[in-house]
Amino acid sequence: MKGAVNCCGYRAEEFNEDEVKDYGPNGKFGIKLIPYDDRRRIWAFSCETEEDKAEWLKIFNNACRKANPPINPDRLIAEAFRGAYRAVRWSYGFYGWWSLNGTEAEMLGGLCADILNRELIYDVINNIPAGPQRGAVVNMVRKTVDTTVVAAVGAAWNSSVSACEALRDTLKASASALLRPIFDQEVAIKAQITDKVGATVNPFLEDVGGRVCRPVLRVCANPITRAYVAAVGGFAAFMKKQISDGSFTKENFDTNIKWSHRSVEYWWSGPLEETNRLCWKLYSSDLADIAAFFAGYTSYSLYSDTLDAIRDLTHRAIHAFETKVRELDTYTNLDKILDEVLSRYIHDAKLSEKTLLNEILGGMLREPIESGVINPCLELTKPIQEVIDAIPVPGLSDLFNLTSLVEEVLGKILDGGVESIVSGAFGEVAQQIESAGASLGVESA
Repeated sequence: MKGAVNCCGYRAEEFNEDEVKDYGPNGKFGIKLIPYDDRRRIWAFSCETEEDKAEWLKIFNNACRKANPPINPDRLIAEAFRGAYRAVRWSYGFYGWWSLNGTEAEMLGGLCADILNRELIYDVINNIPAGPQRGAVVNMVRKTVDTTVVAAVGAAWNSSVSACEALRDTLKASASALLRPIFDQEVAIKAQITDKVGATVNPFLEDVGGRVCRPVLRVCANPITRAYVAAVGGFAAFMKKQISDGSFTKENFDTNIKWSHRSVEYWWSGPLEETNRLCWKLYSSDLADIAAFFAGYTSYSLYSDTLDAIRDLTHRAIHAFETKVRELDTYTNLDKILDEVLSRYIHDAKLSEKTLLNEILGGMLREPIESGVINPCLELTKPIQEVIDAIPVPGLSDLFNLTSLVEEVLGKILDGGVESIVSGAFGEVAQQIESAGASLGVESA
């Protein structure tokens, strides 16, 4: 399409002094898009005024950061190419950072040219005699090889993709006819596993849940909830002081939003000062007496996971405040915007803590589940393995990994059981967080 530029893989810059002169009248307010891959063209644009140039420079920079590569719209082809491209790079020793910034044909052609240059062309170039024409000859050789290889490899890739696409419907129909009975059988096998495993898992969860999980959960939830409540109050007080001090004027908005994000990570100041202290107590004293119950989930994990979750929550709240201010393009009456953000903060704090408590219980149950559930369940499913082996489909026993199927079914059952235990004890937690919001005059979203 004429007039369209994909900015992926480019950076935007103003014209330098020489370029302003070279382009004459069109260069006075010029912008250029420079590719990270020097095989691609440089785009040049001319603006009418300095203001236009400044505005377009912002637009181009934003587009260069966010533009997606022009890869094949078929997800299967795109992901297969990405994996193969990565493997070829590693195989030939091209390590380090890379990104897809062109079409598959361009990327593959460029990689093949790089390999050819390193394996062959450099030796040819080194044998070109020194002299006044050497530079011109070297450039001609490199350009000729690059142009030829990129074009040939790109054409081969496009031809291969076209051939695959022509066979798509035929392959899809054949695969469906072959695999549908296998998938149906997998569903039936999972149903059998669920019936057999459920008879072992559900009594186990009921016993361990009542005897261990619920009491320990209550002990864990109280200090964690205090940390979340402190975060609600700390974030509200921090942002309100910023607003009252005039920190979020239009001129200072960017600077102070960045400083607000940095303050979230501070230990002895900022919106999470009290939360940091309470989280540290999770590790150093509050939960020391029940640490033995955690098994694979240590008290240090409790401390770090709780603090990380609350920091992430607070960063997202600051980002939501920033987004709303920019969307409304107003830097007055910011208290109203903050109240909206606080309402969501309280809502998300409840979800965040609930997720955290689910993870804690999952960690606590990891060791007893392995010894008391998984191994007995694998014994129960041995007869199902015999059924799989009897199905007259070559390779079916390898395709169906019974251990993986058991673990998948177990995961769903255990997630449901853990969720049930946490939900039963979560009403008081939610009420404490909501009360923290009510004291600020804010209700949960």
